[in-house]
Amino acid sequence: MPKHSVQSLAKQFCSGIYVNTPDAALWRETFAYLAAVDDDSMFAKDKLQALWLTYGGDIRARIRDDALVLAVLKAALPGYAAEGLTLYRGESWFLFDQNAIGFCWTPAEESASSYAKGLNAVESGGVLLKCYAPPEAILAAPVAGQPHGDVYICDPAKLLRLTTLALFPKP
Repeated sequence: MPKHSVQSLAKQFCSGIYVNTPDAALWRETFAYLAAVDDDSMFAKDKLQALWLTYGGDIRARIRDDALVLAVLKAALPGYAAEGLTLYRGESWFLFDQNAIGFCWTPAEESASSYAKGLNAVESGGVLLKCYAPPEAILAAPVAGQPHGDVYICDPAKLLRLTTLALFPKP
């Protein structure tokens, strides 16, 4: 197993390459390093958006510091320059109860509901959420032709009118 440094992991992450071998401590150190850098040109923003949509849950679980993750995502993602919109998320009840709502949202209520009933309900049950996302809450919009094509990456703290639509038991 190759040994990674903060700088080597940061370089790979900034290039949109996910490396799953580093432990949680190195991921946290790397994100702290990236959050302190005042140059967002180092981020391959389109590639990082795709990386986050695929591996963001794993990275977030390792880092366990949403404020730190958000600081990096704000610099690393392409941003958004259109109208606000209504979005949905299927969240685990545990994370919802801890006020640790995730970053990925969709305009497709059915898709969010499937997460609330399935994958995100496994540990503690799930909750289907609805909100209004103003433009400043959206860090990245969907990219046509990519997997997860209808997913918006958002700053959960800036979402408005958060509503619980349904609760689901553990499967």
